[in-house]
Amino acid sequence: MKTFKQAHEVLRDAQKFHLDMAGIYRNLLSKTDDKRTQLLLKHLHEHELRMANNLKDYGAVAQHKVMQTWLQYTQEESASHLVDSLHLSEKPSIEEINGLGQEIDQYFSKLYDSVYESIESEEVKEVFKNLKQIQDKERIALSKATNSLWDM
Repeated sequence: MKTFKQAHEVLRDAQKFHLDMAGIYRNLLSKTDDKRTQLLLKHLHEHELRMANNLKDYGAVAQHKVMQTWLQYTQEESASHLVDSLHLSEKPSIEEINGLGQEIDQYFSKLYDSVYESIESEEVKEVFKNLKQIQDKERIALSKATNSLWDM
C-alpha cells in the first residue's frame, strides 16, 4: 500500500525501526549460548543503535524546509514483522542471525533507493543518497565483522 509521508517522517520511522531492531538483538542475545553468535548479536545491537543515532543527528542537521517535502512511500514493514517473517529458531544460530542482519540491510537499501527514485527535489534526493551511502558503509563494516567471526 502506498502512502504519503514527509521526509522527516520517513527518517523518524527508519530511526524507530533501528531502535526496535536493537531491542530485538538484545533479546535474542539472552536466547543463545554460542559465543560467536553472542558476539555477532552484540555487534548488530551496537550497529542498530549507531544507525538510529545517525538518523537522529541527520534529521537535526537537515534543512527544515527539505524535511517537509512530501514523498510517496511504500515501505511499511515493522522490525518485528520482518523478524517474524524469517521464522528464526528458538535459539537462533549464527547463520540465522547473519541472515537477519543481511535482511535488515537490504530493507534499508531498498527503502532509500525507492525514496530516492520517487522524488524530484535534488535537495531531498541528496539526503537519501547520503543515507544510502552511510548504510552501504555500515553494511561493509558489518560484513567484515561477520567474516572475522567465521574465522574464530
